[in-house]
This record gives sequence, C-alpha cells and structure tokens, in this order.
Amino acid sequence: MTTIDEDTSTKSVRSGKRGMSLFTKEDGIELGESQAMSSPQFEEGDLDAIINEGIDLTPSAVGNRNVVLFRGEGEDGFSLVRAWFAPNYVLPRHSHSANCLYYVDRGSVVLGSRVMGEGSGFFVPGDAPYAVQAGPEGAVVLEFRDAPSFDMKINGGQMDRFRMMAEVGGANLPEWTRLLEEEQQSF
Repeated sequence: MTTIDEDTSTKSVRSGKRGMSLFTKEDGIELGESQAMSSPQFEEGDLDAIINEGIDLTPSAVGNRNVVLFRGEGEDGFSLVRAWFAPNYVLPRHSHSANCLYYVDRGSVVLGSRVMGEGSGFFVPGDAPYAVQAGPEGAVVLEFRDAPSFDMKINGGQMDRFRMMAEVGGANLPEWTRLLEEEQQSF
C-alpha cells in the first residue's frame, strides 16, 4: 500500500512497512518557506552596526537559493537542502545547530585557503563556526543534516566580512539576477 504524506516542507511517498520515502526536485520547497531553518540570529549589536554603517546586504539575497528536497519527521529526522550560490557569493562566519555533511555537486567553494571542487565535500559539526565563499563559477552544494530543523547563528566581530558581502553583492547584482532567473527555471 502506498500513501502520500504532505507537510509544510516537502512531499514524500511512503510505501511498505519500513516507510521508504521518495522525493523529487519538483517536491522541493524554498528554505524560507519550509520553516526548516530559523531566521538568522546575529550577535548583540552586530545588526545595529551593519545598519548604522549603511552596509546594504540586500543584493546578497539574490546570490543564493536554497531548496529543501527532503525533510524527515521527528527528532531523529534528516534533511537535505540543495544550495545554489552565484559566482563569488560570500557567506559570513556562522554555525548551525545540526551536524551537516556538505557535497559540492557543481562549481567550487572556498573555505579559508582551501578550494573544494566538484565531487568533494566537508563535514561541519553542529555549532561549529565556518565561512564559505563560492568560487568564480558559482556552486551547487548538497547539505545533508542529521535534523529536520536547525538554526543559523551569525558570529560577531566580522564587519569586514559584511562589507565584503555588500561590495561583492552590489558589484554582481545584474549578473546574479540573471543567473538566479536561470537557476529558478532549470531547477
């Protein structure tokens, strides 16, 4: 017997006694709509400093797209997010409450001085801070988490990184907008 379960994050088809779950990219839902991740939390004073300095992070929103492909149920559920990053997209140093295994499916990402290309990946334990920048060709990264829901905490003391995010986003906004439209049509 096959049943279809729908929740607020993704659709899955369950069949058999063991509850196999199937998903397709068409079942995916934008991360912000899924409620799988809480709103980013800044350390006290950082958001005020960004605003007071006039740093415009708005263009950075165009530089990435996250789709929840799978979100399990209960405390022991897993989640899978497909993250698309425009060329040179910058993420601040941050952490998530869940362990995450990242797989670079397309393009490359830079972690410190290390470039991780297609077919490579990295593991980040829950609550461990890290920062990522997409390579010059952009990236598609699969994020396998050991939890159906997680947070995002932005570490403090990185005003230079926020300035860089605003500068890169502003300089690339027209190209990123075009690429985001292509991304949304293809996936």
